[in-house]
Amino acid sequence: MAVLSAAGANGGQPGGPSRLPLVGRDQAPLTIRSLYAAGEPSNITKALAGSPDTLAAMAPFLSRVMNPTTLDLATKEVVVLRVSAANRCAYCVPTHEVAARRAGLSPAAVAALSSPGPPDERLAPRERTLARYCDQVVADAGAVGDALLAEMREHFEDHEIVELTVLAGAITTLNYLASVAGLPLDPGTLDAG
Repeated sequence: MAVLSAAGANGGQPGGPSRLPLVGRDQAPLTIRSLYAAGEPSNITKALAGSPDTLAAMAPFLSRVMNPTTLDLATKEVVVLRVSAANRCAYCVPTHEVAARRAGLSPAAVAALSSPGPPDERLAPRERTLARYCDQVVADAGAVGDALLAEMREHFEDHEIVELTVLAGAITTLNYLASVAGLPLDPGTLDAG
């Protein structure tokens, strides 16, 4: 796993143009305008709005898997940040470094999740296991072995493992879109860090 600089290897620049259209609130079709959050939507939302039917279908799903459920937001941010780092997403990594700190992860944990190589002692055992699980899911989900699943079960119920795995897949989808589009960082992302 390699982490990209803010500029990224995908051709996007933090302040540069997106390679796919970004649809602002005023240009969004009425059928999806209500899905835009109050204020200026994120560039990932603007990119998804380029396909209104896709955004309309994905918004409730993403809201469900990314927001707290029986799993807290900090745990979900472990997945989002580690998967984004594994997928080398120059938009999602810096964005979720900020989100992870806001969710309560320590600066050391955020740095560990964003760093290449195996998760280390900067992470608590539960976070370290989850980071290793994310690494394996991104590298080859079919190769998740019984030993790793048993280790996951020391920290998570089966229904939580399902939810975390679905979250990893959803984030991979967003990582792909952000990388193909070369999404520029949202204004203030790096300043908020």
